[in-house]
Amino acid sequence: MDSSAGSASRRGPLLAVTCALGEPSVVTVTGEADLDGLTLLQDAVDRALRHHPHLVFNLAGVAFADSTFLSLLVQTRLTALEQGGSVRLLAPSSSVHHLLSLTGALALFPVITPEQLKQP
Repeated sequence: MDSSAGSASRRGPLLAVTCALGEPSVVTVTGEADLDGLTLLQDAVDRALRHHPHLVFNLAGVAFADSTFLSLLVQTRLTALEQGGSVRLLAPSSSVHHLLSLTGALALFPVITPEQLKQP
C-alpha cells in the first residue's frame, strides 16, 4: 500500500490519499478534496490506472469536495473507460453525494458497498 498526505497547514493535513494497488485498485480520500490537493489526487489516480484499469474511490472520509474534485472524478472515469476499465465509488460522504447529485454526475458512477468490493 502506498500512502501520501498533502495540503498541510498549521492545523495539519487537509487531505490524505492512499492508493492500494490491486484488481481493482482502491484510492482512499480523506479530508478536503479541492484544488490544493489536486496534484496528490492525480498522482494516486495515475498510479492506480497504470496498475489496473478498474478503480474504486473510497470517499467515506471526504469532508469537503469542490468542482476541481468533480472534474478529476469525471476525467478519471473517461480515462478508465478508454482503457476498458471503470470507476466506482465506495461509501461517498454526504458532501460528495451532494456535489454529485447537484451536478447530475451521480448517474455516472456506480456506488458500491464494502461487501461488493470484497467480491471477486
